[in-house]
Amino acid sequence: MLKPSSIFRQLAVAAALSLAASASASAQRLGLEFRVDSLLKAMSTEEKLAQLTKNSFMTTPDNARLRIPGFVMDDGPHGVRFEKATAWPTGMGLVSTWNRSLSERVGEAMGTEFWAFGKQQQLGPCIDLAQDPRGGRSAESGGEDPYLIGQLQSRVAFGIQKTPVMATVKHFMIEGKQATRHERNELFTDRGVMEHYGYNFRTVVQEGAVLSVMSAYNLINGEHAAESPNLLNTVLRERWGFPFYVVSDWDAVHDTKKAIMAGNDVCMGSDDYLKDLPGLVASGAVPMTAIDAAVRNVLRTKIMAGLLDYYPKGTPAAANTPAHTRLNQQAARESIILLKNAGNILPLKKSTMKRIALIGPNADKGNLNCFGSSETSPPYSVSLKQGLETKLGVDKISFLKGCDMNSADTSGFKLARELARKSDVVIFAAGLDSTQEGEAYNSGHDRANNSATLPGQQQALIMALAKANPNVVVVVQSGGVCAMHESLPRTKGLIYSFYAGQEAGTALADVLLGDYNPAGRLPVTMPTGDSQLPAWNDDLRDPNGVGYRLYDQKNMKPEFAFGAGLSYTTFQYSNLQLPKAPVAAGAPVTVSVDVTNTGAVAGDEVVQLYLSDKSAKVAMPQKQLKGFERINLSPKQKKTVSFTLSAEDFYLWNEQAKAYEVHPGAYAIKVGPASDKLPLGGALTLQAATAKPDLKVTQVFTVPRYPRPGQAVTFYAMVKNMGTAPVATGSQLGVNFTVDKATVGSLQGLQQPLLPGQARLLPATTNNWKPTASGTFTVGAVVDGRNAIGEWLESNNSFSRPLKVY
Repeated sequence: MLKPSSIFRQLAVAAALSLAASASASAQRLGLEFRVDSLLKAMSTEEKLAQLTKNSFMTTPDNARLRIPGFVMDDGPHGVRFEKATAWPTGMGLVSTWNRSLSERVGEAMGTEFWAFGKQQQLGPCIDLAQDPRGGRSAESGGEDPYLIGQLQSRVAFGIQKTPVMATVKHFMIEGKQATRHERNELFTDRGVMEHYGYNFRTVVQEGAVLSVMSAYNLINGEHAAESPNLLNTVLRERWGFPFYVVSDWDAVHDTKKAIMAGNDVCMGSDDYLKDLPGLVASGAVPMTAIDAAVRNVLRTKIMAGLLDYYPKGTPAAANTPAHTRLNQQAARESIILLKNAGNILPLKKSTMKRIALIGPNADKGNLNCFGSSETSPPYSVSLKQGLETKLGVDKISFLKGCDMNSADTSGFKLARELARKSDVVIFAAGLDSTQEGEAYNSGHDRANNSATLPGQQQALIMALAKANPNVVVVVQSGGVCAMHESLPRTKGLIYSFYAGQEAGTALADVLLGDYNPAGRLPVTMPTGDSQLPAWNDDLRDPNGVGYRLYDQKNMKPEFAFGAGLSYTTFQYSNLQLPKAPVAAGAPVTVSVDVTNTGAVAGDEVVQLYLSDKSAKVAMPQKQLKGFERINLSPKQKKTVSFTLSAEDFYLWNEQAKAYEVHPGAYAIKVGPASDKLPLGGALTLQAATAKPDLKVTQVFTVPRYPRPGQAVTFYAMVKNMGTAPVATGSQLGVNFTVDKATVGSLQGLQQPLLPGQARLLPATTNNWKPTASGTFTVGAVVDGRNAIGEWLESNNSFSRPLKVY
C-alpha cells in the first residue's frame, strides 16, 4: 500500500505533466517564448540545473518527466569524429577553395552525416583566426583574414543547418597557441573585437544563423572567455543579437559563478556546474534569474532545433554515399594551390612519363590531420602514392621515404638520390602530420620544431634530389603553412594542400597530371622564415598585427602572399568600373571588372577586391579583403565580375559611441588575383549623408521545425541591420511570412531597436498556417515589403528556403 506522501507525489507529478502538456499545446498557439516560459515554470530547481550540465562526454541529460531531450553532440569541424564517416577538408583546406557555394554544399553533407549517426549537434565549424602558423590547431582555423573566414564558414554553418543538425561555431574567441591555452591572456581593444578579431564570428552568427556558440579556453583582457560578460553578453548577445545558447569548450570553465553569470549556459568536459551550482543557487550567490536566463537559452535552442517536437531520425545509409565521395573529391581538388610552375613542368605529361620517383615522408599517408578533436576515422583514405598509382599504374611509381618528417637522420639520402637520377621527374611529398601539430592534450602540441619552416631534413633532401635531377616538384600537405625558403629555388614546381581529407591523394594526382586545373588560393601568408613572424605573444591590440596586414605595415615581402595561387592557364584583368562621383556614406557601392582567360585551357580564377581607407582618423590596415568571386572561364572567354559593397564593408567601431559607423572620406579600391598582384585600382569618395538602415533576412525558422500535417506552425525571421541607422522601437517595420508565396503570418513594429551591425530573431505575431499534407513547401519572409522604412538597399529584403513536412 502506498503511503499518503507517495500518493501526493504521484498526483503532483501527474498535475505537472498535465500542466506541461497544456502549456505545450498553448505554446503552439502563442509562440516560442510562451512555450519556453511554460516549461520553465513547470521545472524544479534541480531540473533547471540539469539543463546546464553534462551527462556524458558528448551529451546533456534528458528530462523524461517533461519530455525534454538532452543534446547529443559530436566533434568535429570537418567530419563526425567518433564514427566511420567522411573526412572532409579541414577548415584551412576548405577556405583555400574561396568558393561560397561549395562550402555550403560541404556543410550540408557534413550535417547529413552527423544526423545519419544520430548526432543532433555538430561541434563546428571552427572559424578561429590563424595568428601564427606554429599554432597547433592551425588546420582547424580558417586562415588569417576574418572577411574570408566569415564569408565561407557562414555558408558551412548554413549548410549544416539545412539538415536537422545544429551548427556550433567555435572558439569564441580566440584559439591559438596550445602550450598555454588555458592561461593565455589575449589583450584586445574593444574596436579590435568588433572590427577584426570578432568580425568572423559576427558574420557566421548572423549570416549562418547558428544555433550554438562555443566559448574558448583563453582569457580575454584578464577574464577567461567562458567567464567574460563583456564577450558573451555585451558583444555576442547585445551588440550582435545572438539569441541561442553558449556551450563551453571541454573543461574551459574555471569559476562556475563567473561563467554562469557571464552567459556561458552549458558546461561541458567537467563537473564544475554539476558540483557547484546547487550550492551557489541555495546560498543566493547565483540568483535564480541567472539560472532562468541560461535555461531559456537552452530551451529556445532545443525548440528551434526541433528536439521537443517531431524530430526525423537519420540512418547510417545517408553517410559515406557516392554523392558525398564526389563532393569530397571536388572540395579537395578546389582546395589545392599551385604556387610555382617553372618551365611549365606541370601538369606532368602522362604519355611520356616512364618513371616517377615519389619520395618523402607524406607520400604514403592518407587522411592527414592535426592531433585532437578534429581527428576523423573515415572508412578509407587515399594517399598521394595511391592516387598516382591509380592513374598511372604501379609500375611507373617508384617510392622511397628518403627521410623522416622531423629528425636529423640522413641515411636515406643516398638511395633517394639514386632513384632520382633514374627517373623522369621527382615528386617530393613534404609537410606535417598529427605528430607535428595538434591540440594540446595527451600527445598534442604546437608545431613540434617550434618553427614555421619545413621540419627535419626535408629541405636538405629536396636540395640533394635537385642536384641529382633538376625536375623536382614538391607537394606539401600541412595544417599550418610551412616556409621552405632555402629549398624553393631548387624546385621547379610547388603544390600546396592544406589537409584535404580522405580524398587528398586522388585530388593531388588529378592536379599533378592535368586532369584538374588548380585554382585554390592561399588563406594565409607564407613567410620566408621565422624572422618575418611577429613575436608570438598575447598582445593583439594592433589591428595590423596578423597576416598580410602586418606584411603591408612593415613593408615585408613574403615568400607567397595571401590570396596567391597559379593556374595552368592565364588571365587578364581589364575595364575596372567604380563610381566616379562621390557616394553617400552607407549607400551600396558597385564595382565591376572584366576577366579574360588568355590561355589554352579552361580554368577557375579567384577575383579579389581590396579596400583601403585613406582618411580614417584611427590606425587602419593598408588594405583589407572586401570581396572575392571564384569564376570558371573557357579559353578566350571573358566575364564581367561585379561586387556590391554594403555599409558593413566600411564599418568602423566607434569606441566612444559604442556603435558601428561609416565615415565620409577618401578610399581606394584595387582588384586582382592576389593580395600582392592588384593590377587595377581607383579612387572612391564617400560623402556625408543622412544615415539609413539596411535590412536583410538571413534565415526563417519554424516551430515546430518539422511540422506534421495538422500542426499549427509559428514563424520567426533572423533579421540583421547592415546599414548605418537603427530601426527604432515602435517603428513601422513589418515582416511578412509566406508558404508557397501565400501569406501565413506577419509582424508589425519592433519591441526593441535593431542597431547597425545587430541581428534579431523576430516573431510573427499572427499565424494562420497548418499543413494539410506531407511534402516540401517553400517558406519565406520579406522585411519591410511596403518600403515603410527608407533603406540604403531595398532589393535584399527577402529570403526563402524549403520546409519539409513529414
